[in-house]
Amino acid sequence: MSTHNKNGDINRKDVRLAIFLTIFFISLLFFNFLVISIVFSWADWLATLIFSVLFIVPAYFSNAGMVIVGGGKPIDGGKFWRDGRRILGGHKTISGFVKGPLYIGIPLSCGLFLLFLLLWPAIQQIPIEGASTGVYVLYSEIFYYEYFFIGGPIPIGMLMIVFRIIFCSYGAAFGDLAGSFLKRRFNIKSGDPFWVVDQLDFAVGAIIFAIIPAIFFPALYLIPDINIIIFLLILTPSVSLIANTIAYLVNLKEVPW
Repeated sequence: MSTHNKNGDINRKDVRLAIFLTIFFISLLFFNFLVISIVFSWADWLATLIFSVLFIVPAYFSNAGMVIVGGGKPIDGGKFWRDGRRILGGHKTISGFVKGPLYIGIPLSCGLFLLFLLLWPAIQQIPIEGASTGVYVLYSEIFYYEYFFIGGPIPIGMLMIVFRIIFCSYGAAFGDLAGSFLKRRFNIKSGDPFWVVDQLDFAVGAIIFAIIPAIFFPALYLIPDINIIIFLLILTPSVSLIANTIAYLVNLKEVPW
């Protein structure tokens, strides 16, 4: 069902739900901070935040890129599923799926990590000093920082970071398609919210796909640990929900999604 009534006004229930979910995920972030800080240290929570953002940033770029360069022929070719509804919908296009990661997600990510590579001699001094003073408990090895910032020891690390960028970018694209497929099956119209799934589908796809290179390079390619995965599943909806809800409340958007 659509979240707009006959007069074009949005459903008040969705507004209340958006505000509730925003508060809920902010609370989850705070709870996550408390748990990691108590069990390990506040520095480990900060490292978790940084590693998570560095890992998922190609997916963020690609997800935005698919909207920017979308348009044209839909991936499903206008065909319908056995439930009588479109397989994916008209907004999921071949152009967005291919060009979003290829033209935006991958190039921007490569540029960002190239900058980190150039700055690495200075960046590495921060975790080295932190480890020497004992502020880290969970992430006390420099390898973690080297991997998430530049992919690992040079030059092989450069290849690993490229793998991570590509798989993460196109994983986001596939995750977005999976979310759209589910949305159609629940008979939710394009433009209407599919709460949490809308905010998580591309991130889950990115996580799954970005693990694939570890199958072929187990000694060189680091799989995100459960701590980082849990944090990503909290952070990604939080960023979207907080930004959209605030934009709605200050009248920068017509809907809070």
